Amino acid sequence: MSICTYARSVTLTLPLAFTACAGQPGSDSEPDSVGSSTADTLDSTTTGEPTGTSEPTGTGEPACVEDDLMPMPFAGPGYDPANGGLQEPLQDKYVASTTFLVLRGEKAEEFLQTVGAMIPVLMANQGLVGFSTATSAKCGTARTLTVWRDQMAMMNFVSSDEHVAGMTRAQEFSTTGTVTSWEVTRAELPLTWETAMAKATAATPSY
Repeated sequence: MSICTYARSVTLTLPLAFTACAGQPGSDSEPDSVGSSTADTLDSTTTGEPTGTSEPTGTGEPACVEDDLMPMPFAGPGYDPANGGLQEPLQDKYVASTTFLVLRGEKAEEFLQTVGAMIPVLMANQGLVGFSTATSAKCGTARTLTVWRDQMAMMNFVSSDEHVAGMTRAQEFSTTGTVTSWEVTRAELPLTWETAMAKATAATPSY
């Protein structure tokens, strides 16, 4: 899969995944008809906390098992799985970042539009190694995993108009969110989602 094809596939797949989040934890809308059993797993306050395990974890992350997590393949300007993985110039160390959001279902469409505007900016950043997104319809969650050549490249994207537009609306789009970054070695790439999820769980929620 080419990088351009991958970027398009992210843009096309995210709407399908996040549409499925409507009526799930983090949504103010009613659960749909796909299962009365779904209603049994949702808290009546629709805060993103499933019943039976409604107490949040120590980090504030809702206690919902994302066993339906749907990740996109990790790829980008610096990582092409069809051409040997990491691309030149190779480095000893890189910077990784991951985000975690519990979405408000009624805001999914606006969220998608905001994310869609970020993708071209992200892919145009030559300091980007690669990225992946993952969603859970069951838990109404959205995750990102990015790897950068250095901190400056990451901050160039973070400070872009498109990303700032999303950050300023984070609490409008989601009930809670966590972002964290750390240094990784070449041998650790590509990172697994288990690693990213563990890092997010260990981090202090942003709100």
